[in-house]
Amino acid sequence: MLEHIDFSQYKNIVIKVGSALIAPDGRSCSSEYCLPIAHFIRKCHKAGKNVTLVSSGAVAAGFNLVKPDNDVLTRKEKQPLAAIGQSMVVRHWQRFFDDVVAQVLLTSADIKNPERSENARNTFQTLFELGAMPIVNENDTVATEELTIGDNDNLVAQVAALTDADLLIICSDINGVYDDNPKVNPEAELVTQFKGVNDETMAVGKDTNNPRGTGGMQTKLQAARFASENGIDTIICNGKNESYMRLFSNQNPGTLIHRTCKEVSVA
Repeated sequence: MLEHIDFSQYKNIVIKVGSALIAPDGRSCSSEYCLPIAHFIRKCHKAGKNVTLVSSGAVAAGFNLVKPDNDVLTRKEKQPLAAIGQSMVVRHWQRFFDDVVAQVLLTSADIKNPERSENARNTFQTLFELGAMPIVNENDTVATEELTIGDNDNLVAQVAALTDADLLIICSDINGVYDDNPKVNPEAELVTQFKGVNDETMAVGKDTNNPRGTGGMQTKLQAARFASENGIDTIICNGKNESYMRLFSNQNPGTLIHRTCKEVSVA
């Protein structure tokens, strides 16, 4: 069991916050879990770390404003709600920070295009130099399949690679990766570390039951696999109980997926 992590070694962090934390009721942005996460980010800034926040919640924010009749939404219905909610999510986060935040909307296609990818990389670097924190979201209004496959989880790993991050933190609504679904099997045990992600690891992923969310443990592990193969450590932890704050005491807050090209240091 891995209990200690040398958090001081990480200088460039990407944090992904899912819809279950931003909009616990699935219908509106809430400060309940976001405010403690913002406190963690501010402490990272004070420790000299760059932080990029990848935030879900646009569909839920838009849902609250226009209140459509259906709870289960199609992709076509989610796209306009995301357009309405994207600016609301950025305003939601901005109120927790004294420093400037910057909205960055991306798609996987943007990152895969060499010219657009380089432009995005330069933008992130300049934002860091200006002291503005990037808040990234999938550009759901023009995306096609992303809203149905949890692409914010996949996008976050691509953003981590694009920004040359050394650590990806995925804040979930469970404590980390278990050897079985803990919501179904009370005997399931938390796995505190993986040496990268293989097909066997992927098999433990389960689908989401959140009607406004699009991800699940499967997509989080896909993100961790991509990050690991690109030299980035990943931590999957519970964003509801502020477990990530343990990092400042060099404690493992959940499940650490090691980068495959370089081992993480342990305290």
